[in-house]
Amino acid sequence: MFEERTYQRCACKGPLFHRRGKDKGKPVLNDDGTQRIGTLGTGCPDLSKKGHGSWYFYIELPTVATGENQRIRRGGFRTQREAASACTKVWEEHKAGLDVGVRETLGQYLDRWIESKGDVSLTTTRRYTDTIRLHIAPFIGHIDRKELRKQHVEDMIAAIRERNTQIQVHRDYVAFLADDCEQKRLAWHNGPKGNRRELRIAWHETRELLASERRRQRKVTELPTQHQILDILSSALNDAVRAELITKNWAQLVKLSRKKPPRPMLWTPARVARWRETGIVPGTVMVWTPQLTGQFLDTYVDHELLDLFHFMALRGPRRGEVCALPWAEVDLDERRVTINQQVITVAYKLFGAEPKAGSERAIDLDSESARLFDLRRARQDEARARLAEAWTDTGLVFTREDGTGYHPDYLTKLFKRLVELADLPPITLHGLRHGAACIAHAGGSTPKAISEQLGHSGIQITMDIYTNVFPEYQRAQAEAALAVVPRATRPAVPAPPEPVPVTSPIPAQPAAGSRAGTGKLSALRRAREKKAAKTSPQPALA
Repeated sequence: MFEERTYQRCACKGPLFHRRGKDKGKPVLNDDGTQRIGTLGTGCPDLSKKGHGSWYFYIELPTVATGENQRIRRGGFRTQREAASACTKVWEEHKAGLDVGVRETLGQYLDRWIESKGDVSLTTTRRYTDTIRLHIAPFIGHIDRKELRKQHVEDMIAAIRERNTQIQVHRDYVAFLADDCEQKRLAWHNGPKGNRRELRIAWHETRELLASERRRQRKVTELPTQHQILDILSSALNDAVRAELITKNWAQLVKLSRKKPPRPMLWTPARVARWRETGIVPGTVMVWTPQLTGQFLDTYVDHELLDLFHFMALRGPRRGEVCALPWAEVDLDERRVTINQQVITVAYKLFGAEPKAGSERAIDLDSESARLFDLRRARQDEARARLAEAWTDTGLVFTREDGTGYHPDYLTKLFKRLVELADLPPITLHGLRHGAACIAHAGGSTPKAISEQLGHSGIQITMDIYTNVFPEYQRAQAEAALAVVPRATRPAVPAPPEPVPVTSPIPAQPAAGSRAGTGKLSALRRAREKKAAKTSPQPALA
């Protein structure tokens, strides 16, 4: 049965006396016979004074495991009412099933939660760990998990936004230093010979300061990342609620501004022209038109990885799936590839893993991809015979000359460099996957077929994010919609207006440099002169 127990004590020091037993009231002695000096605690004579000391409570709670009572003692309250309220709260939490006797901070719980998280991939675990370490633990990791409330989570988001302001100010400062460093370099390079030593020293000092500040630069935590932080915290608190470690998921009560996922944008001719003029990329996710994709493939028709880029551009596998593709899952007779594994990178280290949820699938190859796959197999057979023991038999399709596989990050960097050398508008390697969805859409594939080709769990993500319809296909769809509606008559298209007759005796001349209409104007002038000659009065004969 619940019984509230509160008491008052302080940290004052003085001579100690026995409080219980037969020696009650007698001094507490040291071994040498002198009176012991220590903390008076509940025996301080000044506790009756207002504001002196603090209030504590203790409560006896039965434990299910042993059946014995567990005593919980907490203090530091300003008034007896606060101590009594905290005691009642502990009792209510105990009745709700919480382990009120365990003191665990939110940071400690999150670390334990990550270690026990066995239903996520290595990359997801790494992302969760980094998010907790960088964004959650610094602000609310010290709070007892049972004391966490909505206000704490809101304060965390506010602190992250304040940190963003400070980061942006520092980034502006680094940009200023970069400009100042360049100006001092030019001043040293173009300055008079007598001052060049001083100018060079000033430039080097600014350059060292710039390098130091650049190392301190941090990324701004954008709105999508803030949503990710809140989602990870909410997931951890959901598990805590199910384990009866807390009573409510406070992160679910915090609302952020709606995040808009980046929409793929097509590199139309107008956008390409604008990019060449200003260097501005109009969106974060850009997609090539079929013409630009063909231009890239034609530029590198003799490149050793043409088959890989061709496969990604037309069929849209992920880079990790391409790097892990074995010959055992390639059937060139049926022109079909089975995707059932991938490689993932954690701190540049490679780990084998299953594809994302719902990503195991079969992809049909086009005839050109099948031909390129056949050529790669022939080159590998030749390299295996030539290198003998130096050949590494990994069984992979896309390998280096010695048979070893490619790192996904290497392919990303290589593709970026090839795009720059080809002077094409920039896209990422993953942008080829977006382009493959668009090409399949424009080729007449249904959303369901595209979703299965890309390995998505549903059609909605395919249509909302990956599919960006080409203008030519949009016009074809508009004309197809027009043809569906039967019409008996259609409004006549007005003919172009007739040219207004020129009444001046001297007709208007065509624009300089133009010969259009010259013969017609000359004939009109001759006809007018002939008519005027017939109708004009003849002079009288003498």
